[in-house]
Amino acid sequence: MKLAATSALVAVLALNGAQLARQAAEDQADQVLAGEPYAPAPEAAPLVALGYRELFADLLFLRLKGYFGGRDNTANGVAALVEAIVALDPHFQKIYEWGARAITLARRGVDNAAYQRAIAVLDTGARQFPDDWKLPYLASEIYTQDLQTTDPAQRRAWDEQGTLLTESAIRKPNAPAQAATWAATMRTRLGQHQRAIDGLREMLLVTDDASARARLLATLADLANASANELAAELLEARHRFEAAWHAARPAVPASMYILIGPPLLPSFDLANLATGGHDLVGTQPIERLEPLEDPPGKPAP
Repeated sequence: MKLAATSALVAVLALNGAQLARQAAEDQADQVLAGEPYAPAPEAAPLVALGYRELFADLLFLRLKGYFGGRDNTANGVAALVEAIVALDPHFQKIYEWGARAITLARRGVDNAAYQRAIAVLDTGARQFPDDWKLPYLASEIYTQDLQTTDPAQRRAWDEQGTLLTESAIRKPNAPAQAATWAATMRTRLGQHQRAIDGLREMLLVTDDASARARLLATLADLANASANELAAELLEARHRFEAAWHAARPAVPASMYILIGPPLLPSFDLANLATGGHDLVGTQPIERLEPLEDPPGKPAP
């Protein structure tokens, strides 16, 4: 009887010990998950890679995907990994948009500082890939919709910066023309009514998307307080004039690029005059005749 009681007591203690051990393991697992993963500082990342920069960037990207897919990631932990990957492999195009979105969608710690880090990643990507319209467009969304402040001057500065980025994005290849309506909305909020109208007119000149043109035209008619049919006829004539000037001046570049750079500049000076300082060198004589060099007195000739 005593042996059976002793065995039962040992079993209970073992069971309780197992439960305590399991609870401790779960608590420890939570702490590991909550801990931010190691990421080298951007300036030190190339040194840590020991020459295998792209390989190390790929490994960190796998770590980033696993960490972001976890249940307790932080904006700081995600941003540190993204910044290290960018430093290691700046030509890894996917990391810029994917990484910036991951920073803003982290489960904890997403604040203005995190949004600014995401914008910095997008700015770096825009310099590396200037034709990618998604990078400035996402940065514009963060400026106008995510960053929060109670300072009216700061709010206006962020809205203006975001609007400029939107206008830059919609002029890039493959950008959706309907994004111009958001830029017009922001210009209207900023009190820049005429700039909103001018921006829509410009996009209507260059876009070939019929459905987007219809939406842009409806927005323009509402802003300009005019008939859509009258505007369509006016813009059709303006489009014909624009296309004629575009094809005559720079047929090799896209229409949006022609708007940015305009026609070739005509030289305002004569290159020959610039080379000769404005003097006609043909048939002229030197103004001053130079005396021939002679040996000093008393020095024998060689």
